Amino acid sequence: MEYIDFLKSKVSEEKESGFSVEESRLNNKLFDFQRACVAFFLRKGRAAAFEDCGLGKTAQQLCWADEVCRHTGGDVLILAPLAVSKQTQKEGVKFGYDVHICRSQADVLPGINITNYEMLDAFEPDRFVGVVLDESSILKSYMGATKMKIIKAFRDTPYKLAATATPSPNDHMEILNQAEFLGVMKSSEALAVWFINDSSHSGAYRLKNHAVKDFWQWVSTWAVCMSRPSDIGFSDEGFDLPELIEKDIVIPVNIYDTDGGSLFRKIDTSATGFHKEKKLTAEDRAKKCAEIVSRTDEQYVIWCNTDYEADYLKHYIPEATEVRGSHKAEYKEKSAMDFIEGKHRILISKPRIFGYGLNFQNCRNCIFCGMDYSYENYYQAVRRFWRFGQTRDVNVFRVLGETEQYILDAVNKKSRLQDEMHRNMYNSVKQIQQASLRGHKFEIKTDNRQISLPEWI
Repeated sequence: MEYIDFLKSKVSEEKESGFSVEESRLNNKLFDFQRACVAFFLRKGRAAAFEDCGLGKTAQQLCWADEVCRHTGGDVLILAPLAVSKQTQKEGVKFGYDVHICRSQADVLPGINITNYEMLDAFEPDRFVGVVLDESSILKSYMGATKMKIIKAFRDTPYKLAATATPSPNDHMEILNQAEFLGVMKSSEALAVWFINDSSHSGAYRLKNHAVKDFWQWVSTWAVCMSRPSDIGFSDEGFDLPELIEKDIVIPVNIYDTDGGSLFRKIDTSATGFHKEKKLTAEDRAKKCAEIVSRTDEQYVIWCNTDYEADYLKHYIPEATEVRGSHKAEYKEKSAMDFIEGKHRILISKPRIFGYGLNFQNCRNCIFCGMDYSYENYYQAVRRFWRFGQTRDVNVFRVLGETEQYILDAVNKKSRLQDEMHRNMYNSVKQIQQASLRGHKFEIKTDNRQISLPEWI
């Protein structure tokens, strides 16, 4: 019995720090599955929404924030990627919520407030009863300064909601960082329970083979993991994705050594050295992009990774609106909203600027003027267009130099890992998640355990 008591002391109980709300009382403009999710988030108090693009995370987080404000009489702060604030405010009007865009604590009004992550230092986190991290994948880095700052700033905030699409394919650390932000469990403790060092990648971790199901079941006690409504027991009617058409256009590259030192020149496609190769084809890639956008009068977003690519693109497509990191936040936000409203036909920018959080369903065409090794940037950039609610097939043109094939292969491999992660996650949590949404708690039972010993002992 002493050993049983010891085991009981080690059991981590599922704790709820929120409050209960009848789903039927929540905003009637939400779908049934969205109301179920919001009720779950409110009951938990501190929860995460890992939902694919187009499932209505913005509407859910606004409903959650409004209920927290009503219940506590306090204010909620939403932290969002650059240029997302105005779109969230517009979504608030659609669902009947006042959303105040703020640049500092002095701008805060009673109720729901939103700002960009870059503005966090201008606010007093202890003045808010609730916080929402829109596109909480910003917590991706295990020891990153941004992650540490956000966790420290809101460590004592009573109500927290982290919202993002399904986390990165081969980086479970992102999920652990979400758990630490929410106060569920420290990343280091979760690593010790479910993970081991990945001998094939220095400094990386992987799930223990026998722990896959247990890990995802633990995640489902504090998060909703959903690629479509049927994952949590609801109908998928109206949530069908159109076709995604990916077209690769390869620009020839001279691989011969023109200096005469050898027959073939050295080609560096490493993550740190591939820019030399990209520069060889930058102008030709920009010309090809200009040719593609001239074929129709439809809208296009052209994604690039460097300023020299943007310079070539702007040169060959002078009528395009170009947004880069050095531009002021106000210009970035206005450019994004003008494109959404159809005032601009062609937008040139980088995935790290406009690839997260925004809804570009008004457009069905995007072009990658070259690519880098970040699958997450590619996935998120494509999902600005290819998401639930998009009614037209989406065209993705990938314009690459011949020697950039290695980059594309790496991205495709990570895509397969993403699919594998999805299967593991949804197969593990589907049943337990549906029960969890309805208030069922999961615990390890240690009572009434019996063991039979062999007769020879």
